[in-house]
Parts: sequence; C-alpha cells; structure tokens
Amino acid sequence: MTRWTRDPFRGSWAVLDGRTTWTRLRGPDFRQLRPDVYVGAAAEQDLRMCVRGLRLWSQDLGILAGPLAALAYEAECPWDDAELIMPGRCHPAPSGTRIRTDRLSPDEIAERFGCPITSPVRTAFDLARREPLVEAVAAVDSLAHTCRFPSDYLRRFAAGHPRARGIVQVRRVLELMDPRAESLPETRLRLGLLDRGVPPGVPQYRVRLLTGERKRLDLAWPEAMVALEYDGPGHRTITGQNRDAFHRGRLGDLGWNIGVVTSAMIADPVAFDELAARVLRQLG
Repeated sequence: MTRWTRDPFRGSWAVLDGRTTWTRLRGPDFRQLRPDVYVGAAAEQDLRMCVRGLRLWSQDLGILAGPLAALAYEAECPWDDAELIMPGRCHPAPSGTRIRTDRLSPDEIAERFGCPITSPVRTAFDLARREPLVEAVAAVDSLAHTCRFPSDYLRRFAAGHPRARGIVQVRRVLELMDPRAESLPETRLRLGLLDRGVPPGVPQYRVRLLTGERKRLDLAWPEAMVALEYDGPGHRTITGQNRDAFHRGRLGDLGWNIGVVTSAMIADPVAFDELAARVLRQLG
C-alpha cells in the first residue's frame, strides 16, 4: 500500500493528478471517509484517520473540537460525534458531523495528528455546554484529569466568555467538577450520590496499608472510614479479583468499610437509591 493510500486524500485531486479514476475510487480498493475524502481500503480506521479526514474535508480550514478533540487528548468522553469549527460559512456538514462557525484565539488552538484542534481548556468549555449535565461534568472531569488542569483554569476561561451560549450550565459544571475522578463512572457515582443527599466524598483518597503499600479509594468519607470502589472491567480479571481481595482485606484491617459499585447499580435508579441509603446509614 503506497503512502498516498495510507492517508486520507481528496478524490477529485487524485483523479486530476492521474493517480486514480472515479471508477476505481468506487471499487473495493478504496473507502470513502467523507464527501470527496478517501483512503485505501487496507488502511487502519482509527482516531487519527478520522481527524485527518475531517480536516481534509474542510479544505484545511476546520479545527477539530468537542468529543473527538477530547479523545485525541486520550481523555474519556461520553460522546464520540465529530465536531468542527469553521471560520465562516461552508458546505453542508457530512453525516454525523456538527459544524460550528467561530473565531478562535491562538491560545485556544493546539495540534494533534498534524491537525489543529481546540486546546484542552477550550475543549472542556465546549463540552461543559452540552447536555445532560452529569455527562458534561464527567467529560470535563476526565479531560481535566488527563490534561492536568485545575478547575480554576476553566473558571478563568469561562469568565472571558460571559455571553457564550450555555454559559449558565458551564458555571454549574464548575461547581460540580472534580479533576481527581479517574473515569466517567466515578463522576456519575459521585454526582448521583450528591443528588440523593449523600455528603460529598473524596475522590481517589490515598490510604497507606499496614504492609506499607499505598492504595487509592475511588470515593471515600475518611472521617467515617467508609469508601466505595467502582468495579470496572480491569477488576474482573482473575488478577484483578485477587488484587482487590487482598486490598479490601487489608483495608478492613485498618477499619475501613468498603462497598463495591457496578455499572448496573449506577444505571438502575432503584439500585442507586438503595446504594445511597446504605452509604447514609454507614455515615451515621
């Protein structure tokens, strides 16, 4: 596979250059990414390919934003739709792509995969304006944790855009965000408990075990020695299960009461209510 078929290219340009024909582009050797944007059929379709294809479709005018920008920073995001910021009017957006017209200052633009994307704080600001609120907070938590910027950084940015659409929700996100959360479910757990009257817990609370080993608890109430651990995919392997059993036994030796939370408990309102009531009883 040649270099030009490994990377996205404009079909019309390739035909004009004599590298291929429209008939061949419609055949099995190529895959269409966007209108007039193609790649070789054997090329790996990954985030980089998606980003470069969008940039090429925009004729090198668009700046990647929103969920794909967050994913490009290797942050988790509840959404994965494509969003592109254009400096002016453009052709109708390709299917599954949101186009916004805006002018960004130089410090609001970064680079990934050789393409311009919104900076981490600008990306967080845009995601904070999305609904629902809980998912917006989860997205901002993940981006702030991954890119290591504090809530004050986003607060100063928001203060510079007081008339932006969705600024009221951004202020609410700022009240609720906590960059210490290490996954989307951890944020959903934290906010769901708050909504059910449970006092705020401490995300990723550090505990030193009697063995000298350090352990971080997903959500803890240190004064009451109560904590919750989210049971994600990494905890379900044999190695993960054994590790968790040892840790929870050693935490119990210190007097900690550890509860285990699953994705089903967070998704089921009745189970979530029961979990919140259980934590409230333990907190006394």
